[in-house]
Amino acid sequence: MSTTYKVTTEPTTEPITLDQFKDALRVTGCDFDEQLTELLKVCRKQVEYDSYRKLITQTVTMYMDDFPDDDEIEIRLAPVSSITFVKYYDESETLQTLPSTDYWTNLIETPPEIELKLGYSWPMVQIERPNAVQVEMVCGYGAASAVPVEAKLAIKELGKMNWKDCTGSRAVYDRLMNQLAWTGYGVAQG
Repeated sequence: MSTTYKVTTEPTTEPITLDQFKDALRVTGCDFDEQLTELLKVCRKQVEYDSYRKLITQTVTMYMDDFPDDDEIEIRLAPVSSITFVKYYDESETLQTLPSTDYWTNLIETPPEIELKLGYSWPMVQIERPNAVQVEMVCGYGAASAVPVEAKLAIKELGKMNWKDCTGSRAVYDRLMNQLAWTGYGVAQG
């Protein structure tokens, strides 16, 4: 079963400030602020991708072609603070919302899960429709102060690897990613 994640509301801040990023890259002055702001965003997104985590609060929609065969939907992102909705296209091509009374959410566990309550089953979806199931969720640690230090250091290390006159270390980045990884997913390879 195919699963895709799409950020539908981007974070409004970054886990580290532009000044902190510039300090790590030993950049003084403001000549490259626009480029560095973009590089900071790119580095954050790469750390999120490599660690299967969202760092700052953002809204993500998970798309699946169908509901799983078992009673659980595993969300391969962490942390998830809330599930906004579970929607699906029914057999008559109508977008429906699965009542939240039909399922539990286990957002404490990693990976987070949505689990059917006893006596319920996943509804039938429109056959062969791509992305027939949509789960919208709010992800991230919240404020920058709550983001793990390993993620902040990884952003800086990745910035060093991609900025002229800086020498970042892939080995250091991989170690930081391994510290952020959760069982079975997101282990960086050098």
